[in-house]
Amino acid sequence: MKIKNVEHEISLNLFIWGLCSSLNGIILFFFDNSFINAIGFQFIIWGLIDCLIAIFPFIVRKIRNQSHIQNLSKLKKILGINSILDLFYVLAGIFLFFGIFDINQGHGIGVIIQGGFLLIFDFYYYVVILKFINKDSKDYL
Repeated sequence: MKIKNVEHEISLNLFIWGLCSSLNGIILFFFDNSFINAIGFQFIIWGLIDCLIAIFPFIVRKIRNQSHIQNLSKLKKILGINSILDLFYVLAGIFLFFGIFDINQGHGIGVIIQGGFLLIFDFYYYVVILKFINKDSKDYL
């Protein structure tokens, strides 16, 4: 997907993922299996959070009546920190799955899937922005 503004591309893709996750979670919730229901619950919660994160910047700009100014260095820093946090989400999911806590293992699988996606997503866009910044800085030399 080629969108002029990488922040818009990230938001759109995150919103689509969140929406699909939530819808899949609702479907999984109708199964008569507590393991599958737990995965569905995680999909619904993570999907809603992803959708909110995706639309939040647009809402804030609309309320403040501000135009959008792309800040790639700030976005790179956010994505780098998020990538590290995503590793912890996956690790937490592994702990949940192996029963460190007394909770349905399906929650662990749900967290691993959602955290794994976010890890790949955030790190991918971190690399994209890093390449763009490096390419852009070489143009000025």
